[in-house]
Amino acid sequence: MRVFRCYGDKSAIERRLKEVKRGISAMIVNNCMDNGVYLENIDDSDYYDILEELDDIIYNDTDVSLEETFVSFLNNNDLTVAVAESCTGGMLSASLVSVSGVSKVFYEGVVTYSNQSKIDRLGVSYDSLEEYGAVSEQVAKEMAFGLIDNEIDIAISTTGIAGPDGGTMQKPVGLVYIGIASTRCEPFAIKTMFSGTREQIRRSAKNASLFYALQFLRENY
Repeated sequence: MRVFRCYGDKSAIERRLKEVKRGISAMIVNNCMDNGVYLENIDDSDYYDILEELDDIIYNDTDVSLEETFVSFLNNNDLTVAVAESCTGGMLSASLVSVSGVSKVFYEGVVTYSNQSKIDRLGVSYDSLEEYGAVSEQVAKEMAFGLIDNEIDIAISTTGIAGPDGGTMQKPVGLVYIGIASTRCEPFAIKTMFSGTREQIRRSAKNASLFYALQFLRENY
């Protein structure tokens, strides 16, 4: 059995598979933005066509989770990660700690839920919080950058509105910014939108954080 592990929405992956070739025998196992695409009874030409079509969202071609893939990359490249969480509330840290061997690469995880905690623990600017709000590209970048030091190669942050309350027209429920900082580039943030329950939005944000951080690492290390 051929296996692809992909990041993305189940229906979107199904549409893309149909664009490759109709009638492919594939079962998609959906797990809240952390999907396994299982391909059965296909010939090599189908396999490589699908590999090419889904290349931007495939994170493993074996049945290995996103967390395990991420930790394995860090271990193989002697890199260290730290995370600063707001809307995910420790979920990102917990997912990393669930992987055996993570102690070699995981430096720390902090939950900076309040604005004052973001200022005290991460050095986020009071002016940034006042001007842009806690759920913003600027604050996500500052949260991640506040973790970087000589012991940490890459830092990830999450800040968003998990709901069910707290959303506005400008910043609806499901809006999450993911910040990434490293010793090799200026910090940047990715704007994402998720739907579902509070738990689903938080889980989706956790998985998106790992996927985008893994993409960054593969492109830069």
